[in-house]
Amino acid sequence: MTIDEIEETLLLISEKSLDEGGAVAAFTNLYKNYSKFLNTVISGVLKISGIYDEHVLNTVMNNTFYKLYEDPLAFSFPKDTVDDKTFKAWLSVVAKNELKGLLKEYYHSNPSLEEIGTETVAFNEELPLEVFESANMKVLNDALNTLSERDRHILLTLYLYYEDGKKTPSDTLDLLCEMHGTTKVNIRKIRERSEKKIIDYITQHTQLKPLKNVK
Repeated sequence: MTIDEIEETLLLISEKSLDEGGAVAAFTNLYKNYSKFLNTVISGVLKISGIYDEHVLNTVMNNTFYKLYEDPLAFSFPKDTVDDKTFKAWLSVVAKNELKGLLKEYYHSNPSLEEIGTETVAFNEELPLEVFESANMKVLNDALNTLSERDRHILLTLYLYYEDGKKTPSDTLDLLCEMHGTTKVNIRKIRERSEKKIIDYITQHTQLKPLKNVK
């Protein structure tokens, strides 16, 4: 959809109290245009994380579009935007936040009695932006499969909870420590080691240069 079409659609949805039929029709059209994209994004994250579940996928999809229907004007295009990429990115962020909550429930249902460390872990914000948004999904999946199941799950969880300019939330680290029976110091080492493996693999198999290597 073009920017004008998306903006008009969101406006029509926002007027659902005045014209519910028009709002539903506009929402249905938007859903048809972007549900496949969002399904692919969520499915990819779930599959490579090793916890793929159809119910989780559908729940995240439904919750994301429900939030859009309830508050369509929460999104607006930045100035000088030329395509729908920022809208897709916004949808992905909403879905990411929905997935966070579901994963927290998943962690709590898989507890470990191992002692939790007290150290803090700073997260590298350079790698996920470039690699996870630019790498071919097949190559990325192959790179992640070079990691152990534990290391892959830890790394993907850190990326999922990543927020620009912020450290990984303490409760997220605690949950990872509980689930995998390790410490925060080891979480940091696992992340660093796993990032290096992924960078090396993608560099060898594609033309992509991770952001930290770009001059």
